[in-house]
Amino acid sequence: MRQRRPTVRVYFPGLNGLRFFAAMAVTLSHVELMKQYHGYDNVYEHPAVYELGRLSVTFFFVLSGYLITYLLLAERRLTNDISIRSFYLRRAFRIWPLYYLVVVLAFFVFPHVPALAIPQYTDGVAAHIGWTFPLFVFLLPQLALSVYDPVPFAEPAWSIGVEEQFYLLWPLLMKRVRSALALALVVIAVIVSARYLALAMATVNRAEPARLLFWNQVINYLYFTRLECMAIGGLFAWLVFEDQRRVLAALHHRFVQLGVYALTAWLLITDAFKPILNYGLFSVCFAVLILNVSTNPRSLIRLSRRPFDFLGDISFSIYMFHEVAIQLTLYALVRTTGTRFADAGANVALYAVSILLTLAIATVSYLHFERRFLRLKSRFGVIVTGAEARPAVSPAPVADP
Repeated sequence: MRQRRPTVRVYFPGLNGLRFFAAMAVTLSHVELMKQYHGYDNVYEHPAVYELGRLSVTFFFVLSGYLITYLLLAERRLTNDISIRSFYLRRAFRIWPLYYLVVVLAFFVFPHVPALAIPQYTDGVAAHIGWTFPLFVFLLPQLALSVYDPVPFAEPAWSIGVEEQFYLLWPLLMKRVRSALALALVVIAVIVSARYLALAMATVNRAEPARLLFWNQVINYLYFTRLECMAIGGLFAWLVFEDQRRVLAALHHRFVQLGVYALTAWLLITDAFKPILNYGLFSVCFAVLILNVSTNPRSLIRLSRRPFDFLGDISFSIYMFHEVAIQLTLYALVRTTGTRFADAGANVALYAVSILLTLAIATVSYLHFERRFLRLKSRFGVIVTGAEARPAVSPAPVADP
């Protein structure tokens, strides 16, 4: 009789709700970005607006680092090893189908649809396709965005490329470095140091145009590649997995929660202290939020409701398709009303229809496309996550013999 492999069920309540709200924050910010692309009245240049999307992506990075680190630690404890092959297969089935679908559509289909035309960018897709498309194919979209103009509707994929690069490196490092704490601290130090070294080199070479351009492109690449944010998430995952009770008790404290959430809200809405290169402070604030929502029974923010579970499930499709929904809404409203979005009524209609259309497209994408590959993903590895693990109450791993 074949012996069944041991499994670990890991479920963190409330994180799907956080995923959904982060994806919608990107959507709201990009409504103004898309208006700016078309020359309509917009407020995208306000720091609280343009950073909303970037900070929401940073939140996703922290969340990825938190979840992936915890899952790898759980697998290593159960099996005394980390299966790199299984990890890569799980990530590929989760990410690649939707990622490559959107990339192919953005390069080869959307540029030929008049309703999806972005004046200054659509015509440029073909001009650099020999460079940009391979970079997207090989999961380096942030490098393409650092050097060339954005590819309409594939632009959000830059963060997926960054996460894939993290997924490529992190299990290899964790397999060889037994201390997740030391690994996280070293990665944070290396990435932040590299970023400021590039800034210093750009400053030194500011009188040399060619060298300045090169170092500015390096700065852009490192700006997008926020691996330290994922390492910060991994650091907090280590605290949970190793049950560092004193630290967790302090982070769970009601006044600590209130203080961190107030600081986060202030940082989000103020014009000051917006990140230029370093998203570390925001990452720590987000990690405290993630830790409390997922592990603290007395969390001030509770999102473990069934509707949030489904909205979190479709958050990847929300993120990948929201610009398409916004553009279609813009096109329809301008064609039917001639508005340039200078009045409140037109903007209310734009936001309402864009959000509803985004949710509709994302639901169809998840139910009829993503879910097929998620079933394949669940066949690999010893960790049961997502919908299959939801009956679990505690985030601590529970072995199934």
